[in-house]
Amino acid sequence: MRIAVNRPDRLVIEHRPRSLMMMLAALAGVALAVGVDLAWHGSLWAAVPLALALVLALLVHYDFLAHTTVTLDRTTGMADILWCDDAGLSRRTLPLHGIERAVVDTIRSHDGPAIRRTALVVGDRHHQLTRAFLSGPTPDRVAQAINDWLAR
Repeated sequence: MRIAVNRPDRLVIEHRPRSLMMMLAALAGVALAVGVDLAWHGSLWAAVPLALALVLALLVHYDFLAHTTVTLDRTTGMADILWCDDAGLSRRTLPLHGIERAVVDTIRSHDGPAIRRTALVVGDRHHQLTRAFLSGPTPDRVAQAINDWLAR
């Protein structure tokens, strides 16, 4: 997640996950190279890695579209959370005056590190800004930026 716009009247946060896309693109490249090599040597088995490369390329296309945009706008008095992914386009709009603060929701696993995501607190509900959980300091930075912006 990154802060795209931070003005007194408007805060825009974008999340465009690219790590999965890069991994899928690399696997598609490997599958394509193996398929071309097998086809070059006349093997009918070339169809398998070439088909895999095609499927992975389609997955890269769908992952490329995935993004989340969060807009807090004082001129309209609304907070808008827009998700675009393979499930389509969905939006949640909240009144800005109802947002108490931003927090970081955390899930702890006994096997790995904690994963977190930023959420807006409205009454007793948490409205997540991303559908995916993240690791690293990003959710904390985003929550702090939102809280600082709300305090202005």
